[in-house]
Formats: sequence, structure tokens, C-alpha cells
Amino acid sequence: MAYKKKYSPEEKAVYKEQKQSEIDEMLKRIDEGVKAVFNSDQYKEYLKFASNFTNYSPHNTMLISLQRPSATLVASYGKWRKVGRQVMKGEKGIAIFAPIIYDSDKCPKVKKGTDDEDTEKTKIAEEQFKRIAFKKVYVYDISQTDGKDIPCFESSELTGDIDFKKKNAIFKALERITGIRIEFSDIRGGAKGYYDTAENRIVIQSGMSDSQTLKTAFHETAHKLLHDPKLKMVTVKSPRNEKEVQAESVAFMVAERLGFDTSEYSFPYIASWSNGKPLEQLKCALKEIQAAAKQITGAIETELAKIQGTVA
Repeated sequence: MAYKKKYSPEEKAVYKEQKQSEIDEMLKRIDEGVKAVFNSDQYKEYLKFASNFTNYSPHNTMLISLQRPSATLVASYGKWRKVGRQVMKGEKGIAIFAPIIYDSDKCPKVKKGTDDEDTEKTKIAEEQFKRIAFKKVYVYDISQTDGKDIPCFESSELTGDIDFKKKNAIFKALERITGIRIEFSDIRGGAKGYYDTAENRIVIQSGMSDSQTLKTAFHETAHKLLHDPKLKMVTVKSPRNEKEVQAESVAFMVAERLGFDTSEYSFPYIASWSNGKPLEQLKCALKEIQAAAKQITGAIETELAKIQGTVA
């Protein structure tokens, strides 16, 4: 039987204080990173980086970018081993947050009513007493490992003229997540597209190239996901010029992820947009932008995978 050392209350307190100090330092780095992104020309580069990490929280994405800007695909030591790759000797891990969810044993009893009422009240009570903590864990970029090749999504094919099946799959994904049938029309005034909040419509200028049509569709879909008046999101209340930056940010991340040429994207007003805003508001905007990009790319990649024969 292995010997397990018992720690004194003083030793436990020191250990807890050390761990909290590490968490505080990571949070400080995140805040500094967010400020740097919004107050310089780094915004576009950050979105490009974040397009590879839509499955990670904005906090963890920022931590990864600060520690290893060249990262493209990260996973834990154990996950790399499961897919047949090994972290190379001497490689330093990338510190990120991992949530620990636990429930209090002091959840109050709920007075019984109907079945529906019991279920709802119990759910509310459990949510109120649920606690979330975070700990520091390490992940590694694929460049820090060797072993079996990892299958990659064939996004590089989405350039130039795109075949009908792929275009249809992309529009199917966009219409599924928005619940809107995308329309095509000759739009007066030079606009490439628009999202009508009052009528809940997305309209795209007809006759444009495949690439421009899809990028515009990403932009207008982002408006729906971020700016629908029915949503309770910080981005809904943004001024019009900020909403355009937010939608364009999402479109850029989706286009970058899918292999489109994104060189023409520009964010010249990002510094003025962020000027004077509380840090938490900026972090929240990044969170919602990244969440929208994740929703769009996830839906598109699922539909494209179906026609590529990798999903049943």
C-alpha cells in the first residue's frame, strides 16, 4: 500500500494560497492580453489565431496565444497519447484553465407540487447551489508532439469557384442555425447584403462571386446571432458601427477557418470602438464573437463532412 503524506492545516493553507496566486497571475495576463489586442493592430492577428481555437473559451484562447503564438492544434498529454502521438521530451506545456464543477450538499429541500413544478423547482435549486472552480492544467501544440498523422478538415478546397454541393451544404448550415431562409436579390445602394431585424430576413446581393457571396452570408448570419433584439447579449445593445465590427470579426474568423482569402478584411476602427470601454465589456464582446464563430464553423464543418463522407 502506497504511503500518503498527511499535510498540516498550515501546509494546506500555503498550498492553497500558492495555487490561487497562480490563477490570479493567469487572469492578470489575460486582462493585459485583451487590452493589447484592442489597443493596437493585433486585433486581426488575434482573430486569425482564435479561428483555430473556437472550441476553447476566450480566456484559454488568449492564454494559448500569449504562450505559444504559433500554436494550431492543442490537446492534453493524455489526449495526444489516445490519438497515437507523444509529447516530445523537454517540451513545455501551455497553461490553461480547466473547470471543476461540484454541488453543495446543502441544497434545500423543495416542496412538492406537480411533476412539472417539481422538476423546474429542483432544477433551479440545484443551479443555485452549483459551484464552479478552476485549476491550472497543461496542453501541448501538435508541433510539440510526434507520431501518427492527424486527419484534417479539407478547408483548403473552399477557394475560387465552389461546387454546388459545398455551397448548398454551407447555406444549409447557415439556415439551420439562424432559422432563416437566405434570400438573393438585386439590392439597391451598393450593399452586399443585410439582416432585417424587424422582418427577420437575411438578403444577399445576387450575382457576386462564390467567395464574396459566402463571406457576406457569414457576416449577415453573425448579425442574426449577435444582434437579434430577442437575445440577451451585450452585443445587442451596441451602436451600429460596433455591430458592423462585431459581425465582420465573426465573418473573418469563419472565412479564415474555412480557408478563404481574408487579406481584404480590415478593422481600422477597432481602437476607437474599444476606447473607454470597461475591460469586462470588451472581454464579453470577444466571448460572444468567438461563440458565434464557433456556432457557424461547427455547423458548416458538419455539413461539409457529410458530403465528404466522413459523417454518417
